[in-house]
Amino acid sequence: MTELETKSSAGNALQDQLQKLLPTLNTAEVGSLIPFLQEKQIPAGHILMTQGAPESEIYFLLGGAFVVFEKIKINSSPLVLKTAEFLGPSVLGEVNVLAEGTRSATVVATQACQSWVLNEAKFAEIISANPNLAIRLLKAFGAMIDLRQKLFQRRVRGNILRDGHSIEAALHKLGRYTGKVSRADNSIAERLFSADLDGENYIT
Repeated sequence: MTELETKSSAGNALQDQLQKLLPTLNTAEVGSLIPFLQEKQIPAGHILMTQGAPESEIYFLLGGAFVVFEKIKINSSPLVLKTAEFLGPSVLGEVNVLAEGTRSATVVATQACQSWVLNEAKFAEIISANPNLAIRLLKAFGAMIDLRQKLFQRRVRGNILRDGHSIEAALHKLGRYTGKVSRADNSIAERLFSADLDGENYIT
């Protein structure tokens, strides 16, 4: 295989990997994104982001394993929690592009991986050179955050409702943790929701 063929094969592999991470973008849009990305090898033990830091890089992680830590206080005593573990491929850091805030947690790589990074300056270039791509990226990041929030809500509700001995007992328990909830009257339910709409099923 010639050098040109090797580069072409590597480029196609990257295109395919990014396409899986950004399924709402089409092939041409992913291809337009690639020139704005910078390759970065992540060694084991590397801190990708630090809680409270005003960083905005977005990592497209092609593999690896990662641990999430968060520092909080309980009764004014500092405490560091390990809140999550996840594997690549994954996208990391997209929240800060939308929220323009500081990092909400610290993320450490426990396995080395290859990544491609979109930094703030390059994203600004996308906005200027290809605003439609920038909009599509923001929508993709928003969809990721929305899905993550729904999965988190489903998990929390499921854990709370799991030990309820009846529907009413489960709702009472849910209200204690998330705020007052109650069963709506059938007349309201029938007016607001079609009979063929299936809601999320929780097992008590």
